[in-house]
Amino acid sequence: MSGKWIGIFPIICVVLLIVSLFLPIMGLSIFSFGLIDPAITGDIMPFGGGILDELEPYVATVPKAGDIQNAFFWVGIIFAVFFALDALFLFIGGIRVMTGSKELEKARKKWLTGGLSRIISQVILIVVLLFFVPDLISDYAPGLEITFSIGLGMIMIIIVGGILVFAWILAKIAD
Repeated sequence: MSGKWIGIFPIICVVLLIVSLFLPIMGLSIFSFGLIDPAITGDIMPFGGGILDELEPYVATVPKAGDIQNAFFWVGIIFAVFFALDALFLFIGGIRVMTGSKELEKARKKWLTGGLSRIISQVILIVVLLFFVPDLISDYAPGLEITFSIGLGMIMIIIVGGILVFAWILAKIAD
């Protein structure tokens, strides 16, 4: 039995990764005692907007606002580049499996490791953002509070990882 049809799952993951480029990576709320009232709340988007626009009025009056704005701008760009490269490699791998130019066994190993690494990395990132980064920021800038929430972009990466693990299971059955 040929398992070439299983190559459709990485293509589905590519579509989800492209969609995730237009979704918020994470939600963010910033509060600084006496300087930012009420808290600034917005999303970190891969292509800008969201929290970056919300911080703009404070760049001139709050010393660290420009640094925070630049940091989150680069976070969005880095996410966009990684999502795009990930989508490209998944697309190439899926097409190669579907056309038969790549063995299903090799692709299957990449799907399992890729799926698990996506899931594990997102869980680690969520834990770090929720529990460690706020403490680090309070040490860097006393009186500044930053809280994070999980965005749809992060959830999409976990879903992509799950689909790749599912594709690995189907490929294992198809062999």
